[in-house]
Amino acid sequence: MKINSASALIAIVTCAGQACGRPPRHSESSGAVHEEQVQFSNGNVTLRGSLLVPTAAGRHPAVVIFHGSGPEARNMTMARWFASRGVAALTYDKRGVGESTGDFGQVAFMDLCGDGLAGIGLLKTRADIRSNQIGVWGLSQGGWLGPLAAARSRDVAFVIAVSGPGVTPGEQMIFLYGRQLHANGFADAQVEEASALRRRVWNFLATGEGYEPTRAALDSARSKPWYTSLQEQDDGLFALPASTILRYPPQRSRLWFNAEMNYDPTIALRKLTVPALFLFGAKDDMVPVERSVEIIRATLTHCGHADFTIHVFPDADHSMHVTLPDGTMQLAPGYLDAMRDWLRKRLSIN
Repeated sequence: MKINSASALIAIVTCAGQACGRPPRHSESSGAVHEEQVQFSNGNVTLRGSLLVPTAAGRHPAVVIFHGSGPEARNMTMARWFASRGVAALTYDKRGVGESTGDFGQVAFMDLCGDGLAGIGLLKTRADIRSNQIGVWGLSQGGWLGPLAAARSRDVAFVIAVSGPGVTPGEQMIFLYGRQLHANGFADAQVEEASALRRRVWNFLATGEGYEPTRAALDSARSKPWYTSLQEQDDGLFALPASTILRYPPQRSRLWFNAEMNYDPTIALRKLTVPALFLFGAKDDMVPVERSVEIIRATLTHCGHADFTIHVFPDADHSMHVTLPDGTMQLAPGYLDAMRDWLRKRLSIN
């Protein structure tokens, strides 16, 4: 999440993920996969994307690929991976990106769930798709949207969430900013102080309650050794005068503070009944992985969910990459295999 220091407008950070590529404009076949261009609608928004289908005869299970945050185009890399393993894949340009209409920045991120569900609606009309085996895959913010889609629609048959936090977006961002302070050399107690201030200010901006104690906390914090680093963080919020920080934020910020910041992913998790796979990297600097795993496991266990799996890959980062000794990066060993094996057991594919 970034706050522009000039306007205090908030936008969710684009988390690094699988490479996204702009597809060709024409239908084509490549090896055992057929690619075609498709479009579908969610209200007055038109989504355009690519559908990759195995060329083998018969109906195929399918997956809709949910976006991470930010201006993401269709994810051809993951779509081709799924299709080459027997699972048709629909990937599309996020609303307002590429060939899709609308503006993702004008709606709370949870509303983007409807775009993916509209894609499932398209798949259900096709004779080459098994209408009862359409699932969702999402990375980062898409890891929140996948379970939410399954909670909202019985048309979702399975969920794969990659680096999808078990905490609220607000707590996820506070964790991220805390990691940055740790990297600047501040001790745990100092990071906790700074995080508590950010949490207090954000809660005031979300609720309008507690102006005087929040203003007092800001005034007191300016003498702390970590405050300069807080001012330098890329949201820019604390670089502003206290009176400006505590003003009611403009429109994009209101979406964050009033709708997105306190989104509780456990509400969707409690409604989850379909098979679900949760994948994390232990070296993720953007998501509190241990806490997320604890929340997801406890929530689903308490609800009696019969089929969920959680994998944490020891050396993987937020995008499920590992850094090799020579500095290059590759996908974490076992990451794709874990998805493949999990899908094979549930979808009757090779």
